[in-house]
Amino acid sequence: MNTDPAAEPAKRLWVTLEGANGAGKTHLAALLRAQLSGAVVLDELPAASPDRLPGKVIAALTEQNDPFLRTGHPLAETLALLALAVRRREEALEATVAIEDRGSDSVAVYQALTLAESSGSDPYPLAQQLLAMADRWRPRSDLTVLVTADADTRRTRWSARLGRPLTGDECHRLHAVARLYEQITAADPDRYLVLDLSEQTAAQALGALTMAVRALTSPAGAAS
Repeated sequence: MNTDPAAEPAKRLWVTLEGANGAGKTHLAALLRAQLSGAVVLDELPAASPDRLPGKVIAALTEQNDPFLRTGHPLAETLALLALAVRRREEALEATVAIEDRGSDSVAVYQALTLAESSGSDPYPLAQQLLAMADRWRPRSDLTVLVTADADTRRTRWSARLGRPLTGDECHRLHAVARLYEQITAADPDRYLVLDLSEQTAAQALGALTMAVRALTSPAGAAS
């Protein structure tokens, strides 16, 4: 772990890493944790411990073995996942930096696509509505990072994680997820730090991310 005092933030900070499956955000979150003293990683919800409430909710949503947590009840799924995202921010954390692997943006993007699939609506306004709903109950992250990678890399990594080839539906949904993230980011560019791992190495992305964290926790950043 990096014990350089310059790497230690001066105030509590909430950092959320977002992105499509296979983009590399989980790996980057682990690298950032090793850089910052007192940081903890909050695993994405599908990795939640099965003996706690979030894990029990996720277990119910994965009964049909759908990696996108589709059970045929999209509105109930959306409300449950939003509630878990809000609950996560309400939990007391003894951490200088909380590094969240997926937050309310993931709920908005993935569930907007699921809701649009069942209703035939445009997913983009649905995603914006879900984000607005989440903002009413949960403070926005101090730093939201969109991690991206090229399509082939995303598919290869996610297939390896699942331990099987992706289906046609999964490939199509993965592309739609990446596209919707791009639309949301383009509409509010000041809110996101975009790290494209198809254009920079993990070490370069980590350097940019660490610099952003330090800028937010410096006296100048804290006062802004």
